Amino acid sequence: MNQKRIEWPVALFLIINPLITLILTPLYFYKFGFELDILVFALAFAAATNLSITAGYHRLFSHKSYDAHPVAKAIFLLIGASAFQGSALKWSSDHRRHHAHIDGEKDPYNINKGFWHAHMGWLFYKDTVNLKIQAPDLEKDWMVQFQHRFYVPLAILMGFGVPTLIGWMMGSPLGGLVIAGGLRIALTQQSTFFVNSLCHTLGKQTYSKEISARDSWFVAILTHGEGYHNFHHKFQIDYRNGIMWYHWDPTKWVINSLKFLGLASKLRQISHIEILKARLQAESLEMKKKGFADEKLIAMREKILEAQNRMKKLREDYEQFKIDAAKKREELREAYDHKLLELRRELEIAKLEFNMGMKQWQVYLRTV
Repeated sequence: MNQKRIEWPVALFLIINPLITLILTPLYFYKFGFELDILVFALAFAAATNLSITAGYHRLFSHKSYDAHPVAKAIFLLIGASAFQGSALKWSSDHRRHHAHIDGEKDPYNINKGFWHAHMGWLFYKDTVNLKIQAPDLEKDWMVQFQHRFYVPLAILMGFGVPTLIGWMMGSPLGGLVIAGGLRIALTQQSTFFVNSLCHTLGKQTYSKEISARDSWFVAILTHGEGYHNFHHKFQIDYRNGIMWYHWDPTKWVINSLKFLGLASKLRQISHIEILKARLQAESLEMKKKGFADEKLIAMREKILEAQNRMKKLREDYEQFKIDAAKKREELREAYDHKLLELRRELEIAKLEFNMGMKQWQVYLRTV
């Protein structure tokens, strides 16, 4: 290893902090036992740290998938600094470069250079850590610029100072420093790193077979929803990563909660039709490998998409007609009720055609 290439401050912190923490944590538990209040605080602070990275650094600053109130932005920037993952400006610039050059030479954490490199090895080298910042929109944001300029003191204050102070208020400043400080930083860093490594190695390529990104429910649990990575790379502007109701995506729920509180707006998401189209395309590639005729797959795919489009249009017409009916119900009550019933029946037929198409598709898919 060429020592001149090593980014020593980053490399030493990534090695020394976990090492010291692994030594002090068992010693602390041995001497003081499992102090519930310190553990609860550490877990809550760890969750807030991860969410500041996922909802703040990632979905807000890197991808602009929603707009946030200055109060929410300030919280994300302050707590995000405590993760010791760099400033939001630097983090976002590197992440945008990763999306623009995924799996290529210009990708800072290119998985083709090995699991270790993508996980955290890239952080040890100057040529991948000290890349020029390319985020002109964020450079115009005074909050982001302030955090970037004073990142080191903010990181030390929020990462170690605040946990120590709160630990002192709970009667254990050492517990705050070791458990809510060092251990929290080490664990939240590793969980974030798994998105760059494990989510480009194991999992399902649900929406695109052309990139290494994969959907992993395991990483989603570790990272508050960031594990649905194939979807994210295909539709990076979407504020959600887990699009189904059963997908574990607390980051999405936090953003929705911020919207409810008036602290977030303009939540961006991809249409269901585009998502379904990408999924069917990815699945058809698997079936083609097993010998299914391309013409047949195209016909089935178009039939499913046509049914969904028709269902979407009928649903919109139905809702609009209900609005119009409310205005004119008194004078044309019987005619409007008949039209509503007709639209409802057509919508049910469209749903049935869509479901039948999907079932036929699944029969083909199961043979794969």
